[in-house]
Amino acid sequence: MEQYQVLLDVVRQQYASVVWTHKIQEKQADIYFKRYNCLETVNIIFASATSCGIVSTIFFGELCAKIITMFLSFVTLAITAYYKSFDLKSIGYGNKVSANEFLVIRNRLLRIIADIHIHRKSCEEIEEDFSRVMETLDNLYAHAAQTTDDAVKMAMKGLKEREEYTYSNEEIDRFLPSQLRGRIDS
Repeated sequence: MEQYQVLLDVVRQQYASVVWTHKIQEKQADIYFKRYNCLETVNIIFASATSCGIVSTIFFGELCAKIITMFLSFVTLAITAYYKSFDLKSIGYGNKVSANEFLVIRNRLLRIIADIHIHRKSCEEIEEDFSRVMETLDNLYAHAAQTTDDAVKMAMKGLKEREEYTYSNEEIDRFLPSQLRGRIDS
């Protein structure tokens, strides 16, 4: 029975870490998609204003209109150059893919926790399953999309608001269905 408890404690800790990492990856994707949408909107506005400025300089030739049009043109050029340097959509998609991969691992760990609780398999069989999941998880961590401090802060805020942030037994239990919480009864 003690072997099952030790194994359960280790798996639950990994489960909580994966929940945390999944949330960070999701928030990072949100950051990139929001930034992309904002820049896209600003670019459209400035490109439209530049076009209006060009038309006004053709018909009126005012120096002020030329200067404003030149400024708007430079802003549009800067945004376009930024797009060429950073493909925010693709980067955000990479974080979304990583988040989905962590979700798969989370579900596999949840099944292992269930196996431990119901003693459906021997400790050795569960350890083998857990080792395979950990190999996949280690590889996933090594190749996961990069995240920023802002994504970590957003994930922390999101998980704290639901009181699911810390790694105490009670907090880990909040991530789990009620039947899989806590210790194994003798």
